[in-house]
Amino acid sequence: MLETRLQPHREYLLANMPGQKMFLALKVRPEAQAAGARPQLAIAFVVDTSGSMREVVTEPKERTGQSVRVDGKEYEVVRGAKSKMDLVVEALQNLLHSRELKPSDRLALIKFDDHASVVQPFTDAAHKARLIAAVEQLPQFSGGTHMGAGMLEALKQLQKEAGSRRMILLTDGQAFDEPLVEQAAQALAEAHIPVTAIGVGDDWNDDLLTDITDRTQGRPFHIVPDTQNPLPPSLRATELPRAILGELENAASEVITHIGLSVRTVKDVTLDRVTRVYPTQAEVDLKAKPYPLGNAAKGDWTVFILEFTLPARPPARIRIAQMGLTYEVPGQGYRGEVPPMDVVVEFTTDETLAARIDPEVMQWVQQRNIEQLIKQATVEARTDPSKAAKTLELARNLTVKLGNTAMTRALDQAVGELKSSKTISIGTAKTIKIGAKTQVLKQGPEAAPGREDLPSDEEIRKMTGA
Repeated sequence: MLETRLQPHREYLLANMPGQKMFLALKVRPEAQAAGARPQLAIAFVVDTSGSMREVVTEPKERTGQSVRVDGKEYEVVRGAKSKMDLVVEALQNLLHSRELKPSDRLALIKFDDHASVVQPFTDAAHKARLIAAVEQLPQFSGGTHMGAGMLEALKQLQKEAGSRRMILLTDGQAFDEPLVEQAAQALAEAHIPVTAIGVGDDWNDDLLTDITDRTQGRPFHIVPDTQNPLPPSLRATELPRAILGELENAASEVITHIGLSVRTVKDVTLDRVTRVYPTQAEVDLKAKPYPLGNAAKGDWTVFILEFTLPARPPARIRIAQMGLTYEVPGQGYRGEVPPMDVVVEFTTDETLAARIDPEVMQWVQQRNIEQLIKQATVEARTDPSKAAKTLELARNLTVKLGNTAMTRALDQAVGELKSSKTISIGTAKTIKIGAKTQVLKQGPEAAPGREDLPSDEEIRKMTGA
């Protein structure tokens, strides 16, 4: 039920040359039989109910001049505007009325502030009134941000459920209990439960949330108050309801789950890295066996890039690795596996043959490298702004060559800030870091015919260490 393709960036490598890199695109796509089997969903919503969720994030129609104190902080009282909590309640209410939600789907609501608790245990979506009543309780809570406690409480609930399980986590602050967050993320990864992590505003730990989504093969979002005129690929606060509804639709489309990858390499060949590069980007944990690749949605390929380092070999056609895949189709209660696939390359002394590359695979690799360059630049910006600007210019050039206009504009903003103020603002840093994971374009000639203006081999070596 799972179609697979292997596509190396080179079919020929130079003989007797040590330390060469080989990038292999692994593509998976549900077959028609699996695509027609929508899974039953079990989604746990884990919502930050700390006092800061009362902050107004849309433009007010009227200012009253009054304020209210919650958890020691003052918040302006306005009319015709919405707070973060208002938008969360609206988003969940919209979801409960969505046609995409089936009566047999199961939903749970967990809140966290100073304490974590289950507002509504898993309930069939058919009991809409009960779920709406639970959502309407959210504004009555306040306190700190014990996110790990909320995640662990939700995990307990999810472990009792079947079907396609998912956590949607929403926060606007720094977690008071990061060790618990990391413990929960690891347990969720081991249980094959992807996490959608939504950070609202600027006061949340983007490294922590992206670590959660990488470990679980989920995806992050950055929601910015409308009053700050956010720059794509971040989303405006008023787009939060649409984003959460989109995650419901995405969960329903993921008809293949729990994809596990096993790789056996021959002597002296090493697998250095596995990255999901489409439809969103996430690093795959190589410490877990089999490697957890997450889920695959119907209707399109899910693409991974495997990065190998090869030893020197004499001229010959050689198998360097063998790969196998296991997976589940929860809509049919089916577990399957893909027969072993050989990864074969030819070592040659013909430099002309060795110079041939597959443009599509290298486009995926360059898109992957954008995130790497952005991470490097945000670290460099703390001590060497001019060096950080050069690194971001390199990332920007890649977005231009790949046609990723949203990321080009975001990187222009970051470079402009570095040149004018010698730093990258917190909001802009979050925008470009999250955007590198979520603003991913489909590559290949069918996506953008003729787009083969790639960096030279020397530029590739500088960016990847190849």
